[in-house]
Amino acid sequence: MDSLKFLRHISLIISTIFKYFTSGPPQPSWNLKLYLSIELLRSLFCSYSGTIEELQQSNRNEDIPSHVKIDKVIISHEYRINAQAYIERLVKPYEVAIDPIWKSPRNNGINGELIMNKDWNFNNEEGSWEKEKIVIFLHGGGYCCGNIDSSREILCEISKISGARILAIEYRLAPQQPFPAALCDALAAYLYLKNPPNDTRFKPYKPEQIVLLGTGIALWSPWVDQTHSMPSYSDQMLDEIDYVPRRLGNVFANRPSIALSEFKQRAETITRKIQQSEIKLIGDESLKRIGQPINLYVVNEGLAIPYVSPVLAESLGGLPPMLIETGNVERYRDEAIYLSYRASNPEKYRLPAYETDFDNSHFKSQTEVTLEVFDEMFHAFQAFKYCEPAKVSINRTCNFISRVTREAILANPLPLRFSVLRISYDGEVRPLNESSINHILRWDQVGVYPGV
Repeated sequence: MDSLKFLRHISLIISTIFKYFTSGPPQPSWNLKLYLSIELLRSLFCSYSGTIEELQQSNRNEDIPSHVKIDKVIISHEYRINAQAYIERLVKPYEVAIDPIWKSPRNNGINGELIMNKDWNFNNEEGSWEKEKIVIFLHGGGYCCGNIDSSREILCEISKISGARILAIEYRLAPQQPFPAALCDALAAYLYLKNPPNDTRFKPYKPEQIVLLGTGIALWSPWVDQTHSMPSYSDQMLDEIDYVPRRLGNVFANRPSIALSEFKQRAETITRKIQQSEIKLIGDESLKRIGQPINLYVVNEGLAIPYVSPVLAESLGGLPPMLIETGNVERYRDEAIYLSYRASNPEKYRLPAYETDFDNSHFKSQTEVTLEVFDEMFHAFQAFKYCEPAKVSINRTCNFISRVTREAILANPLPLRFSVLRISYDGEVRPLNESSINHILRWDQVGVYPGV
């Protein structure tokens, strides 16, 4: 760290400590350690001077607990090829807005880790394999950064509490490999678990044993609306609370970068192709008026693709049970809430902004959803494992993993339910008053990029 950066950090720490003891933290429950952590993280986003490549290469090595065993795995290119064939059919209606470079991976396999209790027996011959469960974990980072290293300690804790194995993968990152490269790699991981190669030390998993893509979906602070259309994303009051900037793409906008330069060139080519085409794209017309790309995952004209912004899908019914956790003071709060209601009652919560193909959708039945809104919490608060809400969230997620796999394996699911809960800093659980979120459920600008 150079001297100027060091002085800035010292100044920030001193001013934050002063504010903490004079006017208090932004949220009453925050202690000084948490307040300092958030301020330093926000400063990192605002003053980051490196390139996207440098950020992608950074990592944070975490100690591996003594009770955990980690096996390195490489998911062969064969699984990616099979996944790609399916993804190509899935995204064909939107291919004019998709960068074809995703079909040319720069490596021949997907690196990953199997995380489990050190006493776990791969040669499980006692008839209990059918009760085993595994979680496919996809790290955060806005599709352009992040890695397994930064999440390993949390994953070890989830494995310990839930009794599940964890498969964490290093999916391809944008802008070098934009949408749907990450989606393709996630599907490849699922296919790998269902039909592992002969030289692996575990048996094939059934869909009902897999959480995320199979039996259940657990989402922490999900980013499901890339159009930035929900009110909380543009809420200026959150500028002093959540560390996620309002325009994530601007973090790297002015840093010289080969990857960023190549992405912009490809994006311009795609945009010109769209302008010359008579194909009507899904999404609001505002997406064509944005200008420069607002993120590194997909061109602006592709932001409403349902596999980019799931909250804009024609329907979210008929999915596996979902657990959605969000902070009450995070930018992605409103889209997480809206996603929950759309999945739980597809018929009632159709998109108001533009017409989609709901009537022809195969996903119109209700999805079982548990929505949990954590008081005074910000984006991805689970990473701050020393604070009480993170511990509560991890425990509740583990309970969800155990419940949905048990019900699926026994083929004895409980009746569909929709739970909307509010959880205090200390873990007190109570129903969320729907009147406090009516403005979200009635929002008529879903999918409309603000300000253009």
